[in-house]
Amino acid sequence: MVSIIGAGPVGNYLAAKLAKKGLKVDVYEEHKKIGAPVACTGILTPYIKDLMKIDENYIVNKINETYVYSPDGNQVKIKLKKNYIVDRTLFDSALAKIAKSEGAKYHLGKRLTSLKLGKQHKLKFGKDIFKDSTVVGADGPNTLVGRSAGLFENRKFVAGHQARVKLKEKIDSNVVEFFLDKGNYIGWLVPETNKIARIGVASHKNVNKYFNDLMKRREGKILGWQSGAIPVYDHKANIENNGIYLIGDAATQVKATTYGGIIPGMKAADVLTDVISENKSEGCYQKGVKNTIGKNLWSHLIIRKIMNRFSKEDYNKLIKLCEKKSVKDLIYKYDREYASKLVFKLLINQPKFASFAKCLFRKEII
Repeated sequence: MVSIIGAGPVGNYLAAKLAKKGLKVDVYEEHKKIGAPVACTGILTPYIKDLMKIDENYIVNKINETYVYSPDGNQVKIKLKKNYIVDRTLFDSALAKIAKSEGAKYHLGKRLTSLKLGKQHKLKFGKDIFKDSTVVGADGPNTLVGRSAGLFENRKFVAGHQARVKLKEKIDSNVVEFFLDKGNYIGWLVPETNKIARIGVASHKNVNKYFNDLMKRREGKILGWQSGAIPVYDHKANIENNGIYLIGDAATQVKATTYGGIIPGMKAADVLTDVISENKSEGCYQKGVKNTIGKNLWSHLIIRKIMNRFSKEDYNKLIKLCEKKSVKDLIYKYDREYASKLVFKLLINQPKFASFAKCLFRKEII
């Protein structure tokens, strides 16, 4: 028997995998509706097709190009393999439906209020108490499962501030836009249609100012907010303890460059499915993640550490380098999901990229 706390995409994906293996799976979700409220941009790279079959019912839009803007206003246009913009409520619900079809049982409106460790861990949801020897925390960046199991430790976060916006002017619905500036800042515009987009920023601080500045560049009427804390990947973080496991945002399994976490979380779920279904010993999940998706997440983290020290001039120089056709071709071929492969190829093609490594010796710009 396995208790999964949180019915986000990673929790639902894991539930389906475990249930298919014949395990009894219970999923507890604090909200009464799966996938709501939304706190994610909802853009998936084509690698999602390696993990699951795409259902057109939750696809809002498909994009195949990106414009990346430097601080001085210059831009580089880069072709992408097909990326998917999803309705997160429908996407999460579709994954839950798959899990249910495999036999997983869902309990909605059940907010975990306490977790006490033991041979049989005691989970309390208000007045309701359940016991289980295996508990998975898929309960987001501020994970109560992680806190209760002594796995939260010294985490770092950035703030994500996003709104769904009806734009004043039409945009190209095939293009996602990214905006760069000094230090730990990234802004984005993800189109749903040629008039509605998800506009947001992520940074350690000044997110309201950054968001307001971005809205001046892409004016429109705010239709709703989709904001929250985003964990920074920690390759040293403990993610298991005596039959309690963390996954997804709860385990900081997020790409530090773009702050996307759905695909890394699903990859970690594949590892955890193997560990739980085969009753592997303590430490196998930690080691399995480290040797698989952990390597890629670590690469994203190193790139982020360098970017956090970028000046405006560094970003302007980066965009200039990316204007070369050979660089654009490599970005198209390797995409942004697996950073280590892309960076290696870029360094061979354009050794000037190596000059940015010196930024690691600077003080972080906040």
